[in-house]
Amino acid sequence: MLRKKNLIFLLLAVVVFCAAVFTFVVFLETGNARETVGYTDAEDFEGIFIPSDENNGLFFDTEGYAVDDGICIFLPSTADASKLVFYSVGKDGSYLERFQHDFSLEDMEIQGTRVYVMKSENPAINLQISSNAPSLNDIEASEDHDLYTSGIMELQTVSGDRVQQRMKMRGRGNITWLADKKSYQITLDKRENLLGMGSAKKWALVANSGDYSLLRNEVFLSLAADMGLPYPAKIQEVDLFINGEYHGEYSLCTKVEVGENRVNIEKNDYLYCLLDAKENNTQIVYDDPSLTGDGDYKHMFAELRDCDDINVIEKSMKYVQNVINEFYDPTSDLADVDLISLAKYYWLQEFSKTTDPTVRSVYLYWNSGEQKMYTGPAWDYDRTAGIIEMPFLEEDYIWPSGWTARKRDYYNRLFENPVFTDAVKDVYENYGVKEAFRKAADEVDERIERNDAAARMNFVRWSIPEEQSNKVLQTYQDNSYDSQVRWLSEWLTMRADWIEEEMEGQE
Repeated sequence: MLRKKNLIFLLLAVVVFCAAVFTFVVFLETGNARETVGYTDAEDFEGIFIPSDENNGLFFDTEGYAVDDGICIFLPSTADASKLVFYSVGKDGSYLERFQHDFSLEDMEIQGTRVYVMKSENPAINLQISSNAPSLNDIEASEDHDLYTSGIMELQTVSGDRVQQRMKMRGRGNITWLADKKSYQITLDKRENLLGMGSAKKWALVANSGDYSLLRNEVFLSLAADMGLPYPAKIQEVDLFINGEYHGEYSLCTKVEVGENRVNIEKNDYLYCLLDAKENNTQIVYDDPSLTGDGDYKHMFAELRDCDDINVIEKSMKYVQNVINEFYDPTSDLADVDLISLAKYYWLQEFSKTTDPTVRSVYLYWNSGEQKMYTGPAWDYDRTAGIIEMPFLEEDYIWPSGWTARKRDYYNRLFENPVFTDAVKDVYENYGVKEAFRKAADEVDERIERNDAAARMNFVRWSIPEEQSNKVLQTYQDNSYDSQVRWLSEWLTMRADWIEEEMEGQE
């Protein structure tokens, strides 16, 4: 009898324990649940809200994004789409109904509206702007993008790496600032080694708004590193959210600046950026008297980077002025120039067919110990590889054949100088340049495959204009993302082939 009672007590204890566990699990899943109306009325259905406190791996609240074929829920790589909790929202902002669905298996429908999820394996960044700081609209209305806002930057990767820091944020870019999808600069409170790219405070989030492959910067900055150009900028693709709203795939890049993990030069060395218009703290470095009356001619200016001391600026300008004058003098022995970096940098500009081969994003640095000017680091390659026409120039910037950089500004003069032309041939044949071109062409399909999910997300958020000036539509009768990356892949191979044939023909 006693044994029977003990068994009954044991069974009751097991039942109570299981009930407690079940209650606890339910609480974990619904403990943060919002109060709802209980059903979704079709006429009142306005949108979808996805709370971070009810979803594993979602480190910010977000909302569904209305698209032509329904509502897309953009998620960071860390979020679990198999148990996604979300709410239908009414026109007055009230929660209508709570849902949990496994989007890893299938989409779903709410009152005739398709609801689906998109995510990639990219690291995800959310920039949460403080409520009392200038808004994103304020930042994007700043024509000179000199207005800062502030808030929290949080980065998470699918492998579990996490960084959270206070930050300042502003816009960045020149021509690209006019695009709807804009680029930004963030400045962290403390130096941080983001995604293994070296510790620093300042980082660029590049939109690649005019590059519909989203890969040109990655391809050519990686090529610069493979060619052995000094202090190559580092780059990683990320999914960017701002205030929880998906803004597309961006390139997180190291900034071209003087620093231990950036352009690591000595105290008496100088980093310059060449410009075609005068800006703050710039000085003229070349003025060709023979072209003064030419309406297309522009003086060349240089900016000393990371310095506001006018005395240091004026002291430094003699070095860059002297070197630019050597560039324009076909009889110069180029004694003040590191010829290897100059020739390699030319090849990068020529191979990519960048539309700005000689100014704006062109950097040089003076090594005071060697008394030499080095060319680099490389930067800004979204307007390259047959993506944009230059109708006011004679050279064809679309097709992969033909020379372009050597026809522009000081390169035009340098190609009259045998010291430079010998160096160009030498580095192509003997310093791995030819092999680096082939590697860039051979590896691009792997980059495309790896980036596919993130890119397709991006082009749900941002469309590709039908009236694009490049030749993708004419070549493939289609202007889709698939045709854009096919164009880049075939273009790189044909460009490497054409240059190789031309160089063999010069022997």
